Amino acid sequence: MPRRPTFWPGWLSAAALPCLALALALGASAAPARATEPLDLEGTWFVLIHSQDPQSANPEAWRWRDITWNFARKGTRLQWTEYPLVIFEDTTGRFEKTAGNPRSRVLAAWEPNATQAATIAAGPRVNDRGAKIKTLRGSDAAGWQSSGRRPTTSASVMGYHEQLSIQGLDALPVFERRDAVGNALTSLGEGLTRYQVKEILDEGRTLVGEYARDGRHRGRFRAWRTPPVRSLLKKDKTPNERAAETMQGGPPAQR
Repeated sequence: MPRRPTFWPGWLSAAALPCLALALALGASAAPARATEPLDLEGTWFVLIHSQDPQSANPEAWRWRDITWNFARKGTRLQWTEYPLVIFEDTTGRFEKTAGNPRSRVLAAWEPNATQAATIAAGPRVNDRGAKIKTLRGSDAAGWQSSGRRPTTSASVMGYHEQLSIQGLDALPVFERRDAVGNALTSLGEGLTRYQVKEILDEGRTLVGEYARDGRHRGRFRAWRTPPVRSLLKKDKTPNERAAETMQGGPPAQR
């Protein structure tokens, strides 16, 4: 049988862990589940990441991050939108107050509780601020990729460029984001974030795999399909955002 996901939902009881550990051991030699047909990415995905940073002050601590992806076909191209700011009314297990930071991210492998899971299931609420949109060219069979690095011809102007790619939709997909900063004379740094799918579950509705960023952060991720993203509730917005909406005649209808 296919192996279960490498990390478990927050509702899993401690008493159930020994049984699940035994089941995982028995299934360890099984081949990862593969798609029986090319994975159709179109739609919205909630992505939960758990990783460790061996160069940090707490190398053994798990860190969490969540983002939302949306894929939409635009003719022969694929549009990939990433929302890095996902908002929950119930922030249990996500943030805590620490010295000098009233909203510090909890060092733990956060999993949604029942209330948070219901929010995701209705469509993640996201802040459009910081959203990244890229158009990729290619095909499901050959892979998808955004435009290459733009040359910076001036020594006095710093440039930043991101390149996204998706490969292996006919088997176990790999999602990559490459970024570079520099000018005509020097490169100040390049980064790579990689999501390597190891299992496809729930008839293509859940992806589980390995996460790596910049050769330093390593861990695991899980992505699952959701309804389309929803806008923020008015109280979730910053004072400046609320003031701007008031001057423009009020916020759009909440979804």
